[in-house]
Amino acid sequence: MVNQIQPEDPLIPHPSPPIDFNTRELPILSSQGTWYRLNDREFPSSLYFDRSGKGRFDSPAQGYGILYVGADVHASWIECYGRTLGEKGVSENTLRQRNLYAIDSRRSLIFADVTGSGLAKMGADARLSSGSYPVARQWAQAIHDHPQQVDGIRYRSRHDDERYW
Repeated sequence: MVNQIQPEDPLIPHPSPPIDFNTRELPILSSQGTWYRLNDREFPSSLYFDRSGKGRFDSPAQGYGILYVGADVHASWIECYGRTLGEKGVSENTLRQRNLYAIDSRRSLIFADVTGSGLAKMGADARLSSGSYPVARQWAQAIHDHPQQVDGIRYRSRHDDERYW
């Protein structure tokens, strides 16, 4: 009898935040520095808090806005222009539709760190930054409502996982 290789089980769906999430300590990162944003030209300010419900960590009910910023220019670039896989360039007309902003904070910001070992501590995995948007939004809501009241979420770019948002 020949041993047949069995296909791996498909991944189970990513779980929602655990019932005891508010009692767990969030893995946090304190950071002060410059963040970058490529903003649509129709928004005259770098500080646009999206309430569209279309982004990965948007509020499920658009109850609060999200400011998406990259830790470096490349993170902002790849998240904005790297969405079409295999594209090797961006047209000049497309580039003219956005403004690049550097945003400095006057104080250190506290982020829930959903990278590295922080994921397992919360009961999550890396699919938060690369998988289902509805699941990521559930987690964003739980982090937003958490008693630690962090300023935001630090996560890896889906289009270049060496970059952070």
